[in-house]
Parts: sequence; structure tokens; C-alpha cells
Amino acid sequence: MNNKHIIFAVVTIIVIVAAILISQQRAPQTSKEKTRLFPGLAGKINDVSEISVQDSDKTLTIHRVSGKWGIADADDYPALVDKVKQTVIAVSELHVIAEKTTNPDLYKRLGVEAPGDRGATSHSLTLKSNGDELASLIVGKPRRSQSPSHSPGLYVRLPERAAALLVEGDLSVSADIIQWIKRDIIDIASDRISDIHISHKDASLVHLEKNKPEDDLALKNIPAGKEQESEYAINRMATLLENIYIDGVRSAGNIDYSSPDATAVIKTFDGLTATAQVKKSNGNTYAKFSFAAPPAETMIENNTDADSDSEEPDMEEDTTPTPEQEAENLNAVVNGWAYQLSESKSELFNKPLADLVRDPE
Repeated sequence: MNNKHIIFAVVTIIVIVAAILISQQRAPQTSKEKTRLFPGLAGKINDVSEISVQDSDKTLTIHRVSGKWGIADADDYPALVDKVKQTVIAVSELHVIAEKTTNPDLYKRLGVEAPGDRGATSHSLTLKSNGDELASLIVGKPRRSQSPSHSPGLYVRLPERAAALLVEGDLSVSADIIQWIKRDIIDIASDRISDIHISHKDASLVHLEKNKPEDDLALKNIPAGKEQESEYAINRMATLLENIYIDGVRSAGNIDYSSPDATAVIKTFDGLTATAQVKKSNGNTYAKFSFAAPPAETMIENNTDADSDSEEPDMEEDTTPTPEQEAENLNAVVNGWAYQLSESKSELFNKPLADLVRDPE
């Protein structure tokens, strides 16, 4: 081998080694090589007994009471257990990628300013175990990257520390109660409704009724010289119990229902009866619900007139709950609670008779 070949071989080896070193430097670190933001939290996940989230307006506390997770700010209304677990695990799995800045003037750009600062978009998140702090951080904006090699990341900062960090992980928190509770509590389709009686505080009454599910709802107590409003306005009343998404919740005992603003009794064609008492408190409208139904009757019919050549009856099991079972299931959810209604539902429950009639055309 001449000198020229030797030099060529050496240069080739150098290029290959350099390429390997550069690729290793550019390759993303694995989670094992990165440092956990809270190294000791992974072994104490089951010890967490309190989660506190603070934004620029409020603080929300979720804590464990008698083995169950509840919203402390909503009289210990049940919290979504999966949401709680997801949050704790997500915090334990945060890994530090890099330190970004110690300049407070740049905090807002990353969303890691103190939640109390004017116009702050950050959230403060604290995990505790029987009063002892396990983890505390300021949660900022998610990392925006177009690179498919980048795993989810976000910017955070530890309280009382100047350095803002880029961490690997996926963590979304909110101090809004609706993110921590089951919002859809009642959904009774409008075509099931057969009869509605709403008694208002001023002793006025709204009575609506229909004979068949496919019929339009009709106002029954139309004052003399008036006619009922449009079909749209009347049929909206049948949606009183349809898709009820709550905006908040309180213990029913903390709201004075001795003189409700309105009391609605709503019946379905299959025998379910819902009673709702509505009361305005601190600027919000709260409804307290209860449900009832007659006991289910088992009826055995011997069809002696049936043609022996007729098709076999459908023996598929019907999993639809009976009205009695439905009432029991709904009461298990709503018993003892007053639910903050949306503006649209509040409007329907409080709609006076005068808004459901008009002068004859």
C-alpha cells in the first residue's frame, strides 16, 4: 500500500469518527439521561393528599377526604379521579431538558411569571401530603416545535428560583372547577317530556303538555285574550332537562331553598318525574334536583293468538334502565347538591308566563 492509500484510509476513518461524535451530540437525550424535576415524587404518588392550583384570579384546592377526592372550594363535591391521577403522574414524570433564562423580563414570554403578576397567564401548582409539600412549580406555556423528534415539553419555574426551565412532559392545569368535575349530570331528551308545571315565586304558573312524543309542546293555561308564543319558544321548554352542563356546584344545605324562585315538576311519558327547585345566590342560579318513578311492574303476557309460523321474538337483552332505576341512578348523583346552571338553562326555568304568550295576530 502506497502512502497515498494510507493517507486516504486515515482521512476516511477520521471522517467516520467525527460523524459518529456529531450525531451523538445532536441526538435527543433519552428520559433516563435527563434529570427528573422532582426526583423523589415518583415513589410518593400515592401519598399525595392535596392539589392546589392558582391562577391570576383564584385558587382551587382538591383534596382527599375519607379516601375520596373532593373539591374543597365546592363543599367537597367529587373530583374526577382520573384527572387527579393524571396530574400527579405528569408532575412526577417531568424531566429537565435545559435552563432557558434567569431574566425576569423574559418570564412572560415563556409564561412562567408569578400568577399574582398583572396579566399573568401562568399557573402555580402545589402537591402536598398531609400538609407537607412534595412538589411546587409555576407551569408556563408549552414548547412549540415543528420537529417530529421533539417530545412534548413546556416551560416551568420553581418558586423562589430565578431560572426558567424547559422540561419534557405533558402537563395542563387549570384553577377552573369545571376542569375537575363531571359537568354533564342530566340528559333527558325533549321528546320524552309529557308534562311541565313551573310554579314561580310570585305564585304565577306555567303549564305545558303534549299527548304524544312526536307532538309539539302546548301551553295549557293561556290567559284570556292571548295566544301562545311561537312553536320554537314553546318547544324550547321541553329541553329543561336536556344536556345539562353545570358551571359550578355547592352543597344544597348552603343555599336557602325555603323560598325558591321557581319550582319545576317535569314528567316523562314512561313515568319518570323530576323536581327542580331554582334559587339565585351570589349572582348565580342554582338548581336542586330530585327524581322519582313508580315501581317497575313485571308483566308476563301469554299471546295465545300468535301465529305459530310467525318469526321468533327478539330475545336480545334490553339494557335500557327502567324509570325506577333511572331515578335511583340520578338521585345517587344529585342528592344533596345544588348545581350552578348555565344562563340558557336558568332562563328557561325562570321564564314567566308573560314570555310564553303574545297578542293574537
